[in-house]
This record gives sequence, C-alpha cells and structure tokens, in this order.
Amino acid sequence: MNTPSHLILNLALLRRPVAPVMTWPILIGALIPDAAMFVFYAWARWQGLPESTIWSTAYYSQPWQDIFAVGNSMPLGLLAIALGYYLKRYWLGFVGASMVLHHLADLPLHHDDAHRHFWPLSSVRFISPVSYWDVDHLGRLGATLELVLVLVATVYLLPRLSTRFSQALLAAAAVLLTGAYLLLVRPQG
Repeated sequence: MNTPSHLILNLALLRRPVAPVMTWPILIGALIPDAAMFVFYAWARWQGLPESTIWSTAYYSQPWQDIFAVGNSMPLGLLAIALGYYLKRYWLGFVGASMVLHHLADLPLHHDDAHRHFWPLSSVRFISPVSYWDVDHLGRLGATLELVLVLVATVYLLPRLSTRFSQALLAAAAVLLTGAYLLLVRPQG
C-alpha cells in the first residue's frame, strides 16, 4: 500500500473528533514503517543507481532488508501500545496502533516485497497472492481496492476535519492518489 494511503486510512480509523491532538501521533505511526524506504531510495539515487537496479536488486539486499524489518515489526508496534498504556503516554499508544494498522494493511498487499512483520520474534514473511502494485500478482485488484478504501476514508474524514487547510490537504492527497492510479493502473488490452 502506498504511504499516503496509510496516512488517510489510519486517520479515518484512529482519529476521533474528541481527541484531534492524536492526529500527529497517528500520522507518525503511519509513516514509521516506510521511513527507512525513503532513506534507502535517497541513498540509492545518491549512489547513482538506476531505477531498475534500485527496485530489483538493492531493495532486496540484506543490510536494507534488516533495516526495513525494524520499522515493519508488529511486535515493536504492539510494545509501543503497551508502553503508552502502562506509562499513560497515550500519544505513544497511538503511534504504536497506527504502526500496527499499517502492517495489517500491508500484509494482504505485498508479494515479492513482503516484509518480516514479526521481527525480532521471527523472520517469516507472509507472501500474499495479491500485490498493491505488481500486475503479475493481481496488482490491478490490489491498487483498485486501495483506491476505493482511500476514497471512502476521505469522504468520511472531510467533514470531521476542523480546518479548511487540513480538508484541502486531504482532498489534494485523494486527487493525487486517484490521478496516480489512473496513470499507472491501465486496463489490459
């Protein structure tokens, strides 16, 4: 699933009108699992690697896969929830809950690029038959499902956001995701 989709879906599922102060912890928790990927991509471009090498070889290299495992660890997200509750630092619990929601959304939508979501307890990867991007693994279905969920979440969130700026930002993100979908997910034929 694309990172902006995680942000929108996690806000729709976790943010409550009575506690908008938790918006930032939710957004941070939704970003943590993908943060290392952005660092990786910047590093790979700085190294001068072509796109095909970045995503076919470098992404799967062991040092990077070990780094990706940390941010994509469900046990670490659950630990953040438990610590937030125990220490009465509820923002930390929201960070952890948002991380876990990100992982749960990724599980059914990653095939070749599946993460080690149970690290450090296990190195097992759940290889889904569906990908959110790879047409060889039902990527059109995965991308369509993602877009529909994002649009439903956007319709739900828009009237619940308190400022015109946040509403405009959300609407712009939904429009960009829809545009990317229309450009990248072309019908077969």
